[in-house]
Amino acid sequence: MMDKITGISSRHGAASRQTIDDGLLLRETNHRCKNDLQLVMGMLTLQLRRAKSAETKDALRDALTRVEILTRSRTLFDHPDQMSLDVALRQVCEGLQAHAEVRSIIVMLKIAATRHRLDSKTVTAVALIVNELATNAIKHAFANEQGGKITVSVRDFNDAHIVVTIDDDGIPFELPVVLRRSSPGLGLDLVMRMAASFGGMVIPPSNGTKTFEIRVPVTRS
Repeated sequence: MMDKITGISSRHGAASRQTIDDGLLLRETNHRCKNDLQLVMGMLTLQLRRAKSAETKDALRDALTRVEILTRSRTLFDHPDQMSLDVALRQVCEGLQAHAEVRSIIVMLKIAATRHRLDSKTVTAVALIVNELATNAIKHAFANEQGGKITVSVRDFNDAHIVVTIDDDGIPFELPVVLRRSSPGLGLDLVMRMAASFGGMVIPPSNGTKTFEIRVPVTRS
């Protein structure tokens, strides 16, 4: 009887050690990924300082923003309890506000109580999509130093999906125009591909509206 208990205890101890080892390996891998991303940000920053043309500077700033979002999401991996869509979108909106404020544009985040949680891959992808669509609005929806407001909203859609919307009160556009006006380097087609990667979809504005809708499938427990 004692041998049986000892055997069970040994197996339990080995499993516990394996769990700890796996956790250490994951944290170490995550730490190295963050270091690599920070190195990329440093290289992009250096190139931005050396860039001459406005177009090149804009492209590098866009790339920096995207890498920064990935770096922040990696930081959240160190704190799984904080890996939530509202935290990630709050960081994105704060970053967008820093660029929009000089043009008197306000970026707002509205989150309705949601009973669902998302996995880290989906959270990161949604944050990147929101950044792209809101950045596009900052660039194209407010002309001639016109100020305004961009609103990012999150709510439950049904038992299977969360909905994230991006809207603004800038100048109106027709649907064919917005399809062409995707930001350099990451167009609407790629935004939709990103959504498809986690089983979601991006719904462009219908005629007469300016609201993009992202439907995000929830994590099944």
